[in-house]
Amino acid sequence: MASTGGALDASKYDTDKAAHTHYLRNYEEVFAPLRGRDIRLLELGVLKGGSLQLWRDYFERGLVVGLDINPLDIEDPTGRIRFYQGRQDDVELLDRVARECAPDGFDIVIDDCSHVGELARVSFWRLFERHLKPGGLYVIEDWGTGYWDFWPDGVRYRPRRDPARRNPVRYRLGRAATRLQASPLGRLPLVGRLASASKRALQRGLYVTHDYGMVGFVKELIDELGMADITHPQFGIAPQRASRFREMRLSTSHLFITKA
Repeated sequence: MASTGGALDASKYDTDKAAHTHYLRNYEEVFAPLRGRDIRLLELGVLKGGSLQLWRDYFERGLVVGLDINPLDIEDPTGRIRFYQGRQDDVELLDRVARECAPDGFDIVIDDCSHVGELARVSFWRLFERHLKPGGLYVIEDWGTGYWDFWPDGVRYRPRRDPARRNPVRYRLGRAATRLQASPLGRLPLVGRLASASKRALQRGLYVTHDYGMVGFVKELIDELGMADITHPQFGIAPQRASRFREMRLSTSHLFITKA
């Protein structure tokens, strides 16, 4: 059995993670405090199984579970790897995997599966809400596929304007609408709604954005991170609630979410 020698070295394993050096640096930093613990890790999308062996050797006391749509025959003399064949959006299968392998919840879930936003969203919320421990980590790899036109749900990125440009008239109109909302007149329902709609119209299309595929899904997750502000008792919309996320860490095509 190969040893990681104190660091995540994927070069000895049949996994494409060896080509993503910043992924490995991120994992080394985030996973290091968990290394000596009896953790439960689930990875969605495992190809030939090399990453399962990598995680087994890194987490020497952990149970490593993989799921992939294709069959897999993996060598594991330790008995600490389990594999299930199926789709990442099969919620009944996800429930069974969790029930059989992590009845108290997973410590880590890694999505390296389809990289299709609609499918990733289904597995994320099922696993995050029902089968990830509080304080657990949910990792999404390769969210940048949403920028690729050849990907099933990807769309080519198209810049719309010079981000350094500014429209002072639009800014002044927005400020005026805000003042109207805060005034006694703004407390009238019709006036308040008109001011709010005016601000929305003035802001529409202002920022260069991209809401397709995995990129769009990640932006939905950012909204969840901002839930405390979205539902602020004075400025937001009811009912008030905290975010389900304690923290969200983004890097190039790599995302970590810590459950609250």
